Amino acid sequence: MGKRQAFSGQNPYHPSFQRRGPSSRFMPTEKPRQFRASMRRLWTFFMTEQRLFTIVIVMTLGVSCIELAAPYLLGRAIDAMSATGTLVNFSLLGIIVAVLATAYLADGTLNLLRGWIMAGISQRIVRTLRKSLFDKLQKLPVSFFDGKTHGDLMSRISNDIDNLSTTIGQSTTQLFSNIIMIAGSIVMMVILSPLLALASLITVPLLLLLTRTIASKTRRLFLEQQNTLGKLNGHIEETVSGLQVVKVFGHEHDSIFDFDAVNSRLRDVSIRAQIWAGFLMPIMNVIGNLGFAILAGLGGLLAVNNMITIGVIASFLSYSRQFARPLNEIANIFNTLQAALAGAERVFEVLDETEEPADPPDAVELSGVRGYVSFEKVSFAYVAGNPVLHNVSLDAKPGSSMALVGPTGAGKTTLVNLLSRFYEPSSGTILIDGKDIRRYTRSSLRRSFGIVLQDTYLFS
Repeated sequence: MGKRQAFSGQNPYHPSFQRRGPSSRFMPTEKPRQFRASMRRLWTFFMTEQRLFTIVIVMTLGVSCIELAAPYLLGRAIDAMSATGTLVNFSLLGIIVAVLATAYLADGTLNLLRGWIMAGISQRIVRTLRKSLFDKLQKLPVSFFDGKTHGDLMSRISNDIDNLSTTIGQSTTQLFSNIIMIAGSIVMMVILSPLLALASLITVPLLLLLTRTIASKTRRLFLEQQNTLGKLNGHIEETVSGLQVVKVFGHEHDSIFDFDAVNSRLRDVSIRAQIWAGFLMPIMNVIGNLGFAILAGLGGLLAVNNMITIGVIASFLSYSRQFARPLNEIANIFNTLQAALAGAERVFEVLDETEEPADPPDAVELSGVRGYVSFEKVSFAYVAGNPVLHNVSLDAKPGSSMALVGPTGAGKTTLVNLLSRFYEPSSGTILIDGKDIRRYTRSSLRRSFGIVLQDTYLFS
């Protein structure tokens, strides 16, 4: 090893060799994680922007208060036009109009500033997530990549995180705002007319049951959609990278067939996901309109009996709309959130993978290499129960040349992988200059080799 030695070879028992081909599309879909656990974990990334996010929450609270005050002021304006029988109270009406104009101007300004700040927050969070994922990929052992297609990993770092970007940027403030609007609308309705408020809550249990039923279905379908998209990207990446091999073996027809199969599966699951997600809004609109009709009829009956004014009815109907609209939007946001969390779970799966073990504290730099390589009864298996090497012993003396010759699958590449510490032997010891290679730092060990594998890659 005084001179850098080059090795080549390929192992058909290696997982990366096995996973290629049509059968890769039948990999089982992993079960999704708990919704709340994923949300809590995603929330930790929001906490990195805690100061600005607090400002956004305060702005959202201000916007919600303005929107809650508007129906009440409109009701007062209607009452002002009939405050003294046939005369209009122009003084009161002028004040209300001025307050409403100021409120709407403030509402627009706060919404603009809130959107601008939230766009920055969401993009920084996405940048952090994407950087964390890419950094993690650099720290994972080679064995991790044996069981993952490159396209699937690329899909996680691009498509899945892009889904999160859209959700964080658009849905977060809407969700918080809608919760405030629901609570505030209920309070205002109770203040205006407890009887009408009670009537407006009749449809709420039905809406909640509907949301829960459909959301449980869409969450599973959106996760399956993201997994299938990852497999499709994996097939495309492998086909494009290995196009020369595809053509040499006349595999074009089979490659197209495999693509069509995965693409059709993606189409089917996407259609089902969108159909189930699309059910929610029309059904909720029907329920909301039914509740609106009940309130209008009951309000008219109370007005005829001089129990409430026309202005109160107008305000109440506006609040009932403000109560129903956030429920519809939350249901829609929940569907969007399902797709985003499906992507988040796939990102977290990679972030939770076990990294390549760190060098031991007493590891030393490999320097002044003489090049005496020894394998002492080394055994190894990529897959438990299917050994590739069994009690292999060999010596390569300094300055000598050694050729590893054997059929495909004999273990030539495996020897090089073990020597480079891409994998650790199941048993036995590998020595360089009389010292176990696990006592050297990985970086210094790998710098000492010149390895040219059968599958080469050139960076652009």
